[in-house]
Amino acid sequence: MLEVRNLSVAYGEVNVFRGVSFELGPSLVALIGPNGSGKTTLLKAIAGMVPYSGEVLIDGTNLRSIHTCERARYVTYIPPTISALPDMTIGDLLLSDNSADMALLEEYVRVFGVEHLLFRRIWEVSSGELERALLARGLARHSRVLLVDEPLSYTDVRYQLVIMRCLRRLADEGRVVIVASNQLNPLLNYVDHVLALKDGRLFINASLEAGVDERRLSELYGVKMKVIVADNTVDVVPIDEVLSRG
Repeated sequence: MLEVRNLSVAYGEVNVFRGVSFELGPSLVALIGPNGSGKTTLLKAIAGMVPYSGEVLIDGTNLRSIHTCERARYVTYIPPTISALPDMTIGDLLLSDNSADMALLEEYVRVFGVEHLLFRRIWEVSSGELERALLARGLARHSRVLLVDEPLSYTDVRYQLVIMRCLRRLADEGRVVIVASNQLNPLLNYVDHVLALKDGRLFINASLEAGVDERRLSELYGVKMKVIVADNTVDVVPIDEVLSRG
């Protein structure tokens, strides 16, 4: 349903990544990698928000052939934060997307617990509350592909689980949902597939079972990683070898 073929992005003379290719059917996918590896840029390229070479196809349709006004039917990029006018309220933000399904929007406002924030200006809410409002707005579209950028960065533990359950449900209903995150826990407890970027290339493209490998994760992040599987949960722990020797 989502095909990425030989995708490359450069900012001026700096290559962010080159030759990235993968295919995904309906699934929940973790996109991981070190800071600066190109996770956000990859999501934005798939959404058609930055110039790229290569091809992005959704349900067999080339993204370049999709008019901007129709793109919401195919793909949505959900940022972790935004720059906005100082007097914009959360309610204004939620209603700023003409592509949103109002019934779905009301549901996600309730699920993500932002109904009491509607008349607060954006600078009057926490980063986690703003993140949840952006998720409510983005998920209220009926896009086939959802690109969710760092949805766990600012949210507390309770809402991390709420968010991941919602994204899991959407994948089970037939969407492709890609979540870029530095928070491996609880992300890896919900996903089917793992993509990882490192040094300008696709470093991991594997099922969850094959992708969550201590050696590969340690090489990805440049630090020893311990994978603990217990009670049907996965926990990835970075090991500070200096402390462990002490």
